[in-house]
Amino acid sequence: MRTLLITGSLLLLTACSTEDPRQPEVATISSSVTTSSSAAPTSTVEGERPRHRIDETPEESKRMIAPWLACMKANGADLDTQPNSIAGAEQWSKDHKAAGDTCRNKLPLPAWGLDSENPAYRDNMHRWVKCMNDRGMNVVENVGDSESPWHYGSSNQPADADKIERACEVEILGPQDK
Repeated sequence: MRTLLITGSLLLLTACSTEDPRQPEVATISSSVTTSSSAAPTSTVEGERPRHRIDETPEESKRMIAPWLACMKANGADLDTQPNSIAGAEQWSKDHKAAGDTCRNKLPLPAWGLDSENPAYRDNMHRWVKCMNDRGMNVVENVGDSESPWHYGSSNQPADADKIERACEVEILGPQDK
């Protein structure tokens, strides 16, 4: 919706300009508009949280999260000191809540296809599970669980289960990053 409002404002400003109307139309970034509710939201607003992409490399992911890690450390919350137990991690998070609040704007959002704020999220998870099952995995959807949307139905999975999972993730969720 915000994209449509910004684009509408740009079109209105363009319509009121004094440029030569005979100039050929050329596609620009501001003239390409997507109206799909499942398309990744984009913004150039300063200070907006970065967003992971399904197709990013491990190096890109590390670069994206580095400012958040540095901010947390600068605010007394070195993630290298976080305990490995769930109870310990929960307590660590409570103890470092102020750092988390201060640095939240640097914490990357999940890829749009994996973001529970995406209106197509539930359908995405269903299609991802279906893709993995169609390729020989035994996966069960956890309806209503945005933290863990699916789990293995058995420990007997194909030898290339990691590759199948990743291929389905890219195939089903990747196009929404575009």
